[in-house]
Amino acid sequence: MDIKIDIKFFLSFTLVFILFTVIGTISHEYGHIAIAKIYGYDTTLHYGSMNFHPKGYLDDPNFKALESLSENYINVEYDSTPDEVKEKANKYIKLLEKRYWDEENEKNNKSLFISIGGPLQTILTGIIGLIILRLRKKTIQINGLKILDWLAVFLSLFWLREIFNLVHSIGEEIIFPDGKWFGGDEYFISKDLNLWPGTIPILLGMLGLLISAYIVFEVVPKKLRLTFILGGLIGGISGFILWLDIIGPKVLP
Repeated sequence: MDIKIDIKFFLSFTLVFILFTVIGTISHEYGHIAIAKIYGYDTTLHYGSMNFHPKGYLDDPNFKALESLSENYINVEYDSTPDEVKEKANKYIKLLEKRYWDEENEKNNKSLFISIGGPLQTILTGIIGLIILRLRKKTIQINGLKILDWLAVFLSLFWLREIFNLVHSIGEEIIFPDGKWFGGDEYFISKDLNLWPGTIPILLGMLGLLISAYIVFEVVPKKLRLTFILGGLIGGISGFILWLDIIGPKVLP
């Protein structure tokens, strides 16, 4: 069996997968932010997450005091934090909850839709890529994949996030068991909808697997298939580590 790796394409695929891993992570968080903004919340973006709060929350003196109090104990385990600090922190938290969140009678529903915003953005981006590939199917068959088509391929593979989330959460439970087999937004969406926790993670993970298999085995040219898969594995893992462990915390702490 003659197995060939195109080094030029391998390097290109690896770099593009690294780039799209970062783009996919940030755009996913912007999906959450977009819904939170619709509800009128103040939001903050971090390298791998986002936060949302009612208007005025971040400027409240009690929040400022809590933030200042917490700064000196960021790297300290909760159990090692002095009791007087815990008491002060709990006092500020209760004041903030009473002032802001107690008035949010629909907070749970809003939280659900904000949770949906991230996966929805990821899924819609993937669908856009699939639509482009579908519309250009005849052109691709005649002329092969051009720049726009490759862009659509990588957009379609935003669905890989759903596979990664499922595999990562199951793998983490196997290695570090704590009774929780599923995680991420999909897990919380299932819980908020009163479904079995694995319902949304497994459903989206399986859809992601089918779509990704279609892209790899039906769209990517056979002569580049192995090169593409290897570039995806190395680029995806490298992008994850580079962004979430090295670059991201410095750029968007």
